[in-house]
Amino acid sequence: MGELFALLSAACYGLAGVTIARSRNQRRGDGGVFLSVLMTALLTGALWLLVGPETTLQSGTTGKNALALFALAGVFATVLGRLFMYRSTEILGPVAAAMLRRLIPFFAIPLAILMIGDWPGPAELLGGVLVVAGMFFFAGGAAPLGTLAGVLLGLLSAASYALSYSLRKLGLLQLPDPLLATCVGAMAGCLCYVGWDLLSGNKDKCTRLHDLFADRSPRFLGTGLLLSVGQTLQLAALLHTSVTSVALIGALDVLFSALFAALLLRQRLRPTLSRMMATLLVGLGTALLLLN
Repeated sequence: MGELFALLSAACYGLAGVTIARSRNQRRGDGGVFLSVLMTALLTGALWLLVGPETTLQSGTTGKNALALFALAGVFATVLGRLFMYRSTEILGPVAAAMLRRLIPFFAIPLAILMIGDWPGPAELLGGVLVVAGMFFFAGGAAPLGTLAGVLLGLLSAASYALSYSLRKLGLLQLPDPLLATCVGAMAGCLCYVGWDLLSGNKDKCTRLHDLFADRSPRFLGTGLLLSVGQTLQLAALLHTSVTSVALIGALDVLFSALFAALLLRQRLRPTLSRMMATLLVGLGTALLLLN
């Protein structure tokens, strides 16, 4: 079940990359980054209240530690990871930026081992190798080397998301409630954005706060909804499976980005030998991860 949630999350992130690229020329403020985090907090908070807490909130040290981990993970994911992802996607395009997010497993696996002792099993390793190899076959020679700033932002995004995975997993081990985890992380992210805008810049406070809501057209709101759903599914996946599986399946977002870009941006996907090989490797690797 966790691997299926991770696969659906990758699809949401892949489609979000395309919508970010489509709306980059309409950006007046932050490109809808803050609104996407706010939507995540509101959506998951409403769902948490609707379905009821999966666990009883603890007033002791364990509950407080879990909430602190969720908040810290939210800063790395919804602030650093998401902001870097937006800017990298705007510079490099959805497919190239998604290619850099394939590096999340290379950061996530050692972090998971060091922080929570989450060693990947043989099936996870083999499936992960096949998935990552398939992604490299799919990318071919179109590696994103054209813009250094975009590449660096993409790498920072991958590292931030990888660290957030382990922090969330640590918190979920203590308080297994993915909706609460997502909501707390998003709320922490919102506070960071508002605090940063109030404490920095030459504009007055009202103007800075207005800029956070400047990009609220349907395209930006649609992106925010996709990222909210994707992040919630990712937390649900972490509750049911390992950090390694979630990180490796998340690498499939480059494939989803390419497919959605072909459909929405009319970018052609030529059936080359490398892409046929990529499809085979990704299919086998994903099957191993799902059956694990």
